[in-house]
Amino acid sequence: MKASKPTILFLANREESFSRQVLRGIVSMRSEGCDWEIWVMPLIHEKRQLEACLRARNVAGVIARGLGAELQMFFHEQGIPLVAIRGAETSGDCIFNGPHVDDEEIGAKAGKEFRNLNLGYWGFVHWEGVAWSEARRDSFQAYADAHGAKNHVLTLASDEWHSWDGVLKIVEWIQSLSKPCGVLACNDEAGLDVLHACRLGDLNVPAQVAVIGVDNDRLLCESSVPPLSSIDLHAVDVGKFSVKQLRSLLAGESDEEICMSQSSMVVRESSHEIDRYLRTYQKALDFIAPRALTGTSVTAVASGCGVSKRGLERAFEKYSSDSPASFIREQRISAILKLLKNQSITLEHLATQAGFSDASGFSNFVKRMTGKTAGEFR
Repeated sequence: MKASKPTILFLANREESFSRQVLRGIVSMRSEGCDWEIWVMPLIHEKRQLEACLRARNVAGVIARGLGAELQMFFHEQGIPLVAIRGAETSGDCIFNGPHVDDEEIGAKAGKEFRNLNLGYWGFVHWEGVAWSEARRDSFQAYADAHGAKNHVLTLASDEWHSWDGVLKIVEWIQSLSKPCGVLACNDEAGLDVLHACRLGDLNVPAQVAVIGVDNDRLLCESSVPPLSSIDLHAVDVGKFSVKQLRSLLAGESDEEICMSQSSMVVRESSHEIDRYLRTYQKALDFIAPRALTGTSVTAVASGCGVSKRGLERAFEKYSSDSPASFIREQRISAILKLLKNQSITLEHLATQAGFSDASGFSNFVKRMTGKTAGEFR
């Protein structure tokens, strides 16, 4: 009889983009030997509900985002391994042992961008009582002090987050800053409020106020006017690291806090004057990424970016060492080779996933691109 897979409980706010990206990272680790049964539940705040939840399933381990200290202790008392990731509004008195991003790096990244833009006056929008916002505020201030920039902090109370009153408070604050200036918001939601405040205050973005958020929630960032520049925290990697940590806990190994340092700056029009070729290039990367495995055509990419084929080629000539066609091929073979690592999937199934009619054509393509057949890669 086939052994059942261990059940891993993932507790998080399922409506948040960051949590869904973490979940994607968790699920992707199935190809790395962690073929667990993932049970996704909304974040639970009552012990009574949590006890009922555990009675319903035989839970081997838990990955939770934003879980309070009392419920973390409950799992400890039950002897259930827990990886606790800090949540969207984790306060300073909460405990977490799971992977998290390097907040000092975030402050330095934004500061470096503002220095590159020759801005000597900076601002930071801070959410009061939130641990990660405090850490980003402090690191940003430290970077400003080290490089002679003047930084002013606006602190918003919890009832001013996501609120019209908060936006009006930002308007008054941002009008008082010396111009031109750069403003780092503690996250993308605060960044959107800064953009709204600039519009209400009749301030030009980015000429007078350059704005950067944190999280790179693409739906929020790309729907704003102008699109919001943001520091991408790579939430998928948080999920992957969480799985690796839980795997160690299940094996009885040490429980050490993991600090990630893999954030990256995503430049959009809220902070930089972006030329049309860079905009086209970034659109092309976004168009190709979800189609990497099956491939696409240069014509389709150009159409998706709203430019001619030659316009697309010029964008790649300026911002990449590859032509569009070469980049598409490289992305496709990279996606295929990643799939080949999963020994449990047959070549026939892989061929279908990659858009080939049969395994022979799939293997021939791999050999033509790499010099080895798909079978040899295994």
